[in-house]
Amino acid sequence: MKTSPLILPVLLLATARLLAGPAADPSGYDLFHPVPAAQLREMDTDRPDKSNSPHTLDAGHYQIESGLFTYTHTTASGVRTQNASWADTTLRVGLTPWAELQLELPVYQVNRATDLALHDTQRNSGCGDLSAILKGNLWGNDSGDTAGGVEMWVKTPTASHNIGNGKVEGGLVFLLGMKLPGDFDLGINNGVGLSVNDNATYHADLINSISVSHAIAGPLSGYVELYSSIPTQTSGDWVGTLDIGLLLMLGKNCQLDAGINMGVTPGADDWQPFLGASWRF
Repeated sequence: MKTSPLILPVLLLATARLLAGPAADPSGYDLFHPVPAAQLREMDTDRPDKSNSPHTLDAGHYQIESGLFTYTHTTASGVRTQNASWADTTLRVGLTPWAELQLELPVYQVNRATDLALHDTQRNSGCGDLSAILKGNLWGNDSGDTAGGVEMWVKTPTASHNIGNGKVEGGLVFLLGMKLPGDFDLGINNGVGLSVNDNATYHADLINSISVSHAIAGPLSGYVELYSSIPTQTSGDWVGTLDIGLLLMLGKNCQLDAGINMGVTPGADDWQPFLGASWRF
């Protein structure tokens, strides 16, 4: 899962296309002139897998995607880390027929680190960092067997004391979606993130993910995903996970999800079960 040498030029071209914007939409729908309910596209969420969709939310509509509960467990170097978060929520806002704004709003989390040799536990709690995300669709938003998009995000240092790293971080990712034979759906994300290591030094992370989903029975579907984040600095840890989840549609505007992310590299969390829900308005 290495990043292609063409990914940076592709991302730059996609960003230029996003900033320029597609040709004027004859429908006239925007944030203040919503798409009528009868014309809404099929609900498409960015959670729970890490591979985000290239489709944007319909103009003038809102979508709440909430991680109702997430638990993370890791044991490494004699330290057991347990993190629990409640109601981590992403608010999505449809700006135009091809663009949306997202705000990631971490509500509350508890972090516990236990030194197994000393039987000493440190506990921190509070809210996480606020992130702002701009997503633009490049093609295939309404029809077609493929769709492409680009996503840019900035994480702000707004977390409670001892929860965040106090640094601004961000990134740029190219999003691809494709319909496969047998009613399978493929999602691929490739991009670059800018993060801070333990020495307060910025470095680039090469981000890659691939997700395959399929209907199971009626409104129930599932997915399997491989995710990878490789730091460009030699001292960083490669984070690789195998993710499995289920999604249940309740009508046209509500979805429940559950699953588990499992670490497959030493730098990843051992396992992370989750439960979530999404609503469209």
